[in-house]
Amino acid sequence: MNTRTMLLAVVGVAAVGAAAWFFLLNDDAPPPKPMAVAPAKPATPAATEAPKPPPVAAAPSEPAKPAPTDPAAMDAAINASKSRVSDLEKEVADLQRQVQMKDKEIAAMEKKSAKK
Repeated sequence: MNTRTMLLAVVGVAAVGAAAWFFLLNDDAPPPKPMAVAPAKPATPAATEAPKPPPVAAAPSEPAKPAPTDPAAMDAAINASKSRVSDLEKEVADLQRQVQMKDKEIAAMEKKSAKK
């Protein structure tokens, strides 16, 4: 072995030893703090209020959902979704055409290199 390899091996072993000492053998860290317990909430009668689902954060690109009782808003949301689907389908078709063109270019290059 040459000197450079030996030096790198010694440095590597020293680094692993230092990391092992730091993470495994160093007991100077203070003990973990106990977690605070949240106080219990009093039970509410089920007859007075219907349970509400927890709020869900919507994705930034996702528009607000219309109320299911508003047919005009639902139609608008459906049309917007259909428009988004058609845009995505056009994008997929364009990407597929680009892949086919690249495949043809690669085949031509392979054929050209095979002739040499």
